[in-house]
Amino acid sequence: MAQFHTFPRSDGSTVEIAVTEKSDGDFHIDALDVEARRAAVMSGEWAVVRQVHGRRIVHAEPHNAPEADALMTDAVDQPIAVQGADCAPVAFVTDSGPVAVAHVGWRGLEAGVLDTTIEQLQAHGATVGTVLIGPHIGPECYEFGSAELERLTASLGPEVASTTTEGTPALDVGQGIVNVLRERHGIVDIRPIGSCTACADGGWSHRARQEPQRHALVARITAGPSHA
Repeated sequence: MAQFHTFPRSDGSTVEIAVTEKSDGDFHIDALDVEARRAAVMSGEWAVVRQVHGRRIVHAEPHNAPEADALMTDAVDQPIAVQGADCAPVAFVTDSGPVAVAHVGWRGLEAGVLDTTIEQLQAHGATVGTVLIGPHIGPECYEFGSAELERLTASLGPEVASTTTEGTPALDVGQGIVNVLRERHGIVDIRPIGSCTACADGGWSHRARQEPQRHALVARITAGPSHA
């Protein structure tokens, strides 16, 4: 079942975050009966985007699904969500003002979706205190081309280079996210949650099993204590 995390804020509001698992069903934005599955996890009309592995961030639009890879909102009780099946869903918790979520794969990481999201939050008066990194493919299952790996290592740090369980070159997406958050933006409270989507039973994986389904990370601001 979905994991829930709550973060009280200094203004009396709360940030609620839910991360679904395979047992919660398919959260692809075009999936049949997805609205019912969303309602079972978090009430309210979810704002989502059509993810394109870029760096664009948009404000929440419940009746629209623009092409982007991050969303932000300062509206109370407005859920915002991203989906994943190997890429990392990421939530940005702030102590006041808007919160955000982002879909981060290697292309988005290289394009700067984390940077754009943090910069936009700061432009709207918010400071990121905590970041949650949801389930994503681990380096043990993520064989990666040497040319792309060399380029990402140069821009993100040598720690992102790893090896698979078979000993082939691999990319550590999670470490890349941590490096960007810590080294470029000074964020220290970073909380990875969940297991590798490719080798664990709790997640969907496109790379390992060509699964079209997606799990979701959804966040919202509530006016008082959590009512998830």
